[in-house]
Amino acid sequence: MFGLLGPLEAWSGEARLDLGPPKRRLLLTRLLVEDGHPVSADRLCDDLWEGSPPAGAVSSVHSHISRLRAVLEPGRARRGQGTVLVSGPAGYTLNAPPETRDSTRFEESVTHARELLSQGRLEDARHEVESGLGLWRGAALADAANHAFAAREISRLEEIRMAAGELNATVLLQQREYDRAALIAEELTTRSPLREAAWALLMRALYLAGRPAEALRRYETIRTLLADELGAVPGPELSGVHVAVLRQDLPAPEPVRPPAPQASPGARAAPPARPARPARPSVIARPLVGRAGEVARYEELLGDAAEGRTRWVLLSGESGSGKTRLAEEFASRAADLAFRVVWVRCGIDTASDEEEEAENDRFNPLGQLLSALYPQIRVEGEPEAIARDLAERLARQPTICLIEDLHRAGRRFRRLLGMYATLLRDVPLVVVCTTQDTDDVGLRELLALLVRQSRATLLPLGPLTVEDVHELMRLRSTPFDELMGSEPREREAVALHRRGEGNPFLITEILELPGDQRTGPGARLPASVIRVLRARMDQLDQRVLKMLEALSVTGGELDPELLVGIRAITREELLSLIDAAVIARMLDWEEGADGRMGRYLMPELAREVVLHDLTPARRQMLHAAAARALGELPHRHPAQISRHLMAAGPLVARDDLVAAALRAGERCADDEQHGEAAVWFDHAAALADDPAVQAEARRAAEAARRRLAQAQQGIGHPCDPAGMPGDDSGWAGPEPRVS
Repeated sequence: MFGLLGPLEAWSGEARLDLGPPKRRLLLTRLLVEDGHPVSADRLCDDLWEGSPPAGAVSSVHSHISRLRAVLEPGRARRGQGTVLVSGPAGYTLNAPPETRDSTRFEESVTHARELLSQGRLEDARHEVESGLGLWRGAALADAANHAFAAREISRLEEIRMAAGELNATVLLQQREYDRAALIAEELTTRSPLREAAWALLMRALYLAGRPAEALRRYETIRTLLADELGAVPGPELSGVHVAVLRQDLPAPEPVRPPAPQASPGARAAPPARPARPARPSVIARPLVGRAGEVARYEELLGDAAEGRTRWVLLSGESGSGKTRLAEEFASRAADLAFRVVWVRCGIDTASDEEEEAENDRFNPLGQLLSALYPQIRVEGEPEAIARDLAERLARQPTICLIEDLHRAGRRFRRLLGMYATLLRDVPLVVVCTTQDTDDVGLRELLALLVRQSRATLLPLGPLTVEDVHELMRLRSTPFDELMGSEPREREAVALHRRGEGNPFLITEILELPGDQRTGPGARLPASVIRVLRARMDQLDQRVLKMLEALSVTGGELDPELLVGIRAITREELLSLIDAAVIARMLDWEEGADGRMGRYLMPELAREVVLHDLTPARRQMLHAAAARALGELPHRHPAQISRHLMAAGPLVARDDLVAAALRAGERCADDEQHGEAAVWFDHAAALADDPAVQAEARRAAEAARRRLAQAQQGIGHPCDPAGMPGDDSGWAGPEPRVS
C-alpha cells in the first residue's frame, strides 16, 4: 500500500517500509505518478534534478532502483525478475494497482459520498466523505511538492480535496448543522482564498445559523480580495447568495428524499470509475513560476525564524501578480518544517478609530490574529503585556503568520501591528504581509517602520519574463503542443507575454485555451480575463471610456491630434483622460528606441475587451468620426482615411467610398506600394456603379500588379503584399471572440 496524501509512505501488511533518503522517495513518487507506465532513465534524471542532472545521475538512479526493489520485494531472488518494479526497453515501470494508493481510496470515497447524497442518505454520505478526508496526512505528494512533474497530480488531488470539503459542508447544511458547516467552509476559504464556491457555502451557513451580518462581511472580504488579486468581481453564484442574504430570502436546503430501495439496505454499490481530472487547477496547486529568487530569500528567513529570530516579509504587487499564490507557497514550506500556520485577512478601511476599536473581535484583524494564534490569549490589554504573553507562547512552536491585504487594514490595526513589530523580536516567528502599492500615507509609514525597526524584507512582484512564460507553457503542454518546434514555441511565448502584459493571472488564464486560440488571428478572450479588465474599466468615468473606445478603433496607438478631432476636446482635457487611463492600466507608455519619440499604447487585451463591448453601430460611428477627423488633418495618408470609411459601413455613401478607394490606390502607387494599390483599386471596382469607373479601376489594378511582379523579379524592392492592410494605421481588425 502506498500513501500519497502527505509525505510518501509504503506498507507491506502492517509493516511500514523504510524508503530511504529524499531522492529515493522522490524517485518512487515519480514512478507512482506515472500510473503504471514506463519512464526512461533519461526522463527520470531530468525530472528528479529539474532539468539539470549531474554527471552521475544515471548511475544514481540505477542504485536507487536497486534499493527500492529490495525494499518493495524483499523475497525476490538476487538478480531475479521482479514483478513490482520492473525494467524494460521503454524504462522502469512500477506495477502498483490503483487500489493500493490512498489517493484512489480517497477519490472513491468522494464519488460514493456524492452518490449517497443524491439518494438522500445524508448520514452515510457524511461518514463516507469524512472517512475519505481522514486519509489526508498533509500536502499531496509532499516529497515532490516543488517538482514540475508532480504539479498536475497535486493540482488534481487538491481540487478533489476542496470539492470534498464543500460536499461535507453541503451535507451538514442539509442536516441543519449550520455552525459546523460554517466552520468547515471557513477552513476552505482559508486554504483557497479565491475559491468562490467555498465563500458562497460560508455565507449560506452563516445566514442560516442566524448570523446574517457576518455573512455580509464575508461577502465584502471576498469581493475586495477578488478585486485586489484578480481585478475581478464575484460570479453569479456568489452574487446570488449575497442578494438573497440582503433580501433575507435564503431558504434552508431541502434534503434529498431517498428513492425506493432496490436492493438490500446494507448493500453498497460498486464505486464508479475514477472522476475525470478537473479542467482547471485549484489556486493552491497552480504552478509557481518566475519567483525562484523570492522563494530562495524566504528560505533564508525561514531558517532564521526556526533559530528564534523574528522575520518580516512584505509582498507587494499589482492585481494578479501572484501575491496570494506566493504566500501559500511560503505557508506550505513552513508547514513542512512543523511551523504553525495562521492566516488573517484585512477588510475595508471604512470605520473610524473609535468604531474600529469598538468592533467585535470576530471582525477586528487584531482580534483575528491573536485569537488565531492562541484561542485562550487575552485580546484586550496593554500591548506590552500581550506581547510578553505572545512571546512566551510563540517560543513553544515556530509560527508563520500571513496577513493579507494590509493596505485594507484600519488605522488602529496598522498602529498596533507596528507596535508589536518592535516588541516581538527574538521569537521563532515569520510574518508575511501582502499589499498593493497605494498613495496611503499611513500605509507607507507602517512599511517604513517595519523596514527600519524590524529589518523587514521587501519582495516586490514584477511581471513575468518571456522565459517564465515559456516555462509556464512547458508545464501546461499537451502532446499536441509538444509537436510544435522550439522556434514557434519561443515566438508564441513572446506573443503571449505581450498579450498578457507579463501578468501571471492573465497569462495562466489564456493558457487554459487551446493552443490555436491563445494568440494570433484565432485568439479568443477567456471570460475570466474579460471580468478582470472590466473591473479595471469600472474605475473610469464615461469620458475616459469614450476616449478608449475611439483609441481602440484607431489601432490602439494614441494619436493626440486624431483623438482631439474625434472627441472634440482640448489637449488639456485629453491629458487628464490619459492620466486616468494609465492609472487604471488601460494605457501604457512605451519608451522610444534609436532616438524615436515614445508613445502611448493600449494593452492588447484591454483593446480587445473594449472592441468586444462596442456594438456594431457604435463601432461604425467611431470609424466615421475617425475618417472625418483624419480628413481635416494635414499630411494624412488617403489609405488611412479609406480604411475607416470602409469600416463605417452604411454610414458612408457608396460614391464616397469609391472616391476614397481610388485616392488611396493612387497614393499607394505613387509610393511604389503596388500590392496595396492593387487592393484599393479592386475595392473601387467592386463598389462602383458606373461601368466607366469600374473599367478604369480594373485597369489601374492590373497595372499595379504588373509593377509589383516586375519589382519582385528585379532587385527585390520592398512592396506590401496584396491584401487588406494591417492595423498600424488604424484598421480595427476582427472583433475578438469570447471563450
